[in-house]
Amino acid sequence: MSPKSGSPVSAILCSIVVAGAIVYLVGTLSHQVMPYASGLDATDPAQLKLGLEAGELPLLGMLLVLGGWLLGAYAGGRVAISIGKQEWVVMTFAVLFTVGIVMNLLVVPSPTWMWIGGAGATPLFALGAGSGRS
Repeated sequence: MSPKSGSPVSAILCSIVVAGAIVYLVGTLSHQVMPYASGLDATDPAQLKLGLEAGELPLLGMLLVLGGWLLGAYAGGRVAISIGKQEWVVMTFAVLFTVGIVMNLLVVPSPTWMWIGGAGATPLFALGAGSGRS
């Protein structure tokens, strides 16, 4: 007899909250460790694009952001399968989380490797985390 599953909606919501919190914390850490160049307005996409083209955005900072996305996807996938107990719950989380990452990539100018890691690897990390039942 398999363990009783929790509400799929609560599983998806909890996984999104956990993943979002991880992304926020790692992003905040990234900006503390590797701040933008002085005078660069992080809220202006045009300035970010110019900074990216000029090589003023720190590589380590971008790697930390990508790492936060991947860690968030993995943790969210684990939460989704732990609460929801069904693969479709993890798949739903993976789609929603990936859509959020792609929306971020569309707004904030990013190099191609971040697109590959964000749009390509995050769903794989989420699905991989949810492939085994807890």
